[in-house]
This record gives sequence, C-alpha cells and structure tokens, in this order.
Amino acid sequence: MVRDVAMASRIISKKVMGMAGAGIVAFTLLLAFLAVEHTTMVNVRAEEQSNGKDVVERIELSVIGNAIQNIKPDKASISVGVEVQEKTAGDAARRNAELMNSVIEAVKALGIKEEQISTNYYSIYPVYEPRSKAEVCITIYPPPPECQEQVLVGYKAVNNITITMDVNVQNIGSVIDAAVNAGANQVYGVSFFISQERFDAVKASLLDKAAKDARVKADSVANALNMKVVGVKSVNIMDGYYYPTPMYAREAPATTPIIPPSEQSVSASVQVVFWLE
Repeated sequence: MVRDVAMASRIISKKVMGMAGAGIVAFTLLLAFLAVEHTTMVNVRAEEQSNGKDVVERIELSVIGNAIQNIKPDKASISVGVEVQEKTAGDAARRNAELMNSVIEAVKALGIKEEQISTNYYSIYPVYEPRSKAEVCITIYPPPPECQEQVLVGYKAVNNITITMDVNVQNIGSVIDAAVNAGANQVYGVSFFISQERFDAVKASLLDKAAKDARVKADSVANALNMKVVGVKSVNIMDGYYYPTPMYAREAPATTPIIPPSEQSVSASVQVVFWLE
C-alpha cells in the first residue's frame, strides 16, 4: 500500500508539473526578483540611516596666527657714490674711475673685503644748459621756445656702491669718513638689517608660536559659537619678514657718529583653516 501511495504521489506530481510547469517557473522568477529588490532597498535605507548618524554639519574657519620677536640687527649697508662732470664722456669716465678706485681702496684699508662691496648704479649722460638765442626776446617765464636752446656743456659720470658690514665688527662711521675723504661726494644712506642666517635661526620658533596663536584664536571663536575645533583642513605658511631701519644723509661730517637701532621686529604668520562642529 505504501508503494501504491508513493506511486500515486509521483503520478500526481508529474501531472501537476506538466499542467502548471510554466506557471511555477514564472512564480519562482518573481520570487527571486522580489528578493533581490527587497535586499537593495534595505541596503539603501541602512546607508541613509548610517549617513544620518555620522554626518554632522561642519563650518570652515580661516585664522591667521602671528608671532613677533625683536632682534638686534647684525648687518648694515652703506650707499656712497662719486659724481663728476667733465667736457667729454671719456674724461668723465676716467675721472670717476680714479676717485671710485680711491674710495674702494680706502674702505678696504679698514678691513672691508672685496665681497662686501658691490656696484648698484653706474651712468654716464650728457648735461645740457638752457641758453638764450637772441637778446631781443622778451623776458618772461617760461621763455618761448624760439628764444631758448639747450646747449651741451659736458658729461656727468655717476658711480654708486654699496658696502655691507657686520655691525659688531666694523665701525660704520669710520667707513663713511674714509670713503668721503677718498673722493666720495655722495652719501645716500645707511640701512640696518638682520642677516638671513640670523633670521633663519629664529624662524622655526616664530612659526611654532604663530601656529599656536592661530589655534588659540580658533578655540576662542568656536567657544563663542558654542562649537568646537575638530580638525584642520589646510595650513599655509606665510613668509616671515622684518623691517630694515634706514638712515639717510647727504653729507658726512669730519667724524660721523652712526648708532644702530637697538632692536628690529621680525615676524612670521601661519594661515590655518579649521573645521568646527
């Protein structure tokens, strides 16, 4: 009997499969499609929920931190020159060269080395003077063009040099006096500055202080807004700089007292963009 029941079941199954095979296949494909679609929708919702929990609105805050330090200048530059006028350009050039060579030898005698001297300007140009063309022209100012002409009277040669010195080693006033006594007739000025080596030595310390200054400012703003600093987006190191102190003089007395400034300001800046939440 059991065998008969089993055989009957197989016969019924074959008939059912034969009658509705296509429908069963279609139903199976539909279930598979719904299963795949259902799984995708669940993943999307999970991603949206995850984003909703993790993503917090952030605000960018750009801050510039500064640091300043006063340092005594260790370098000075003196600008002196020779200016002569002669009838011809050749005579002006030769006379200027003679005087400038004397100036250079005089400052070298004080211990100034060749590499401390550099030419910053040299020129030879014609010199003209206005002359009246005729005595019958009326005397008015400015005179009419037909009553005046430019007459070549000579040539001027100008040679300017810069002498760079160590403030703590050589006497600036003595160098000026030696240059003037040797033939320099122009003293354009003295500038005090901090050497690059000295500046580089304090630059790291200034950048550290500038970065800390930027963070203090960012924390202050964040606290005022009931927020907090949670990260850094970008950092831009701005070039440090200092302020040279110039001193100008047109003439040098017999003994020239030059007193360097006690200190000069050196600074560095850092621009930081922070994230606030």
